[in-house]
Amino acid sequence: MSGESLRLEFRRQVRERVLETAHQHTVERGWERVRVGEVAVDSGVSRPTLYREFGNKDGLGEALMTREAERFFAAIADALDQHDDVALAVAAATRLTLQEAADNPLLRAVLTGSRSGDAGLLPFLTSRSESIRESARALLAAWLARRQPELLPSRVEETVDAVVRLVISHVVAPALDPVDVGERMAHLVAALLAHPRD
Repeated sequence: MSGESLRLEFRRQVRERVLETAHQHTVERGWERVRVGEVAVDSGVSRPTLYREFGNKDGLGEALMTREAERFFAAIADALDQHDDVALAVAAATRLTLQEAADNPLLRAVLTGSRSGDAGLLPFLTSRSESIRESARALLAAWLARRQPELLPSRVEETVDAVVRLVISHVVAPALDPVDVGERMAHLVAALLAHPRD
């Protein structure tokens, strides 16, 4: 292994250790009470190293939510691939997303904290979550284009945008059972794909 490879591997390990520590602190205390200095000490990393890697607390929060999103995306891709029918696949992915959101301790800490005034990480799921939304759109668009290559790109884009925005809204403000939301998303997707516009 070259020196550059070793440096990259070390950096990856340090980054993962810091994110795991920040995850634990957020679940235990809420994001507003997370202190960068404590994360550095508890992860065995110097403060300058942590700041060099993440910039500031916002950068750490963004990286933390991005890591959770990547885990979600891997599970969602698997759920989509388990169904031949597009609408049923979207329903399954929607159910998985909402169930994981309810059971995920980090996301629960973010959402519960936002209801009690600690909204520190919530913007990464909503107004500042463009990178997460774009990743979700890209995943779903690529999958849908593979499943139905005859669809116009504009139809794929419209369908994907509607699905992603609605699912995120149900994650942030859950009001229905995940099974019901999944069924609604299946009906929406079936309707959007059944009536293509010129």
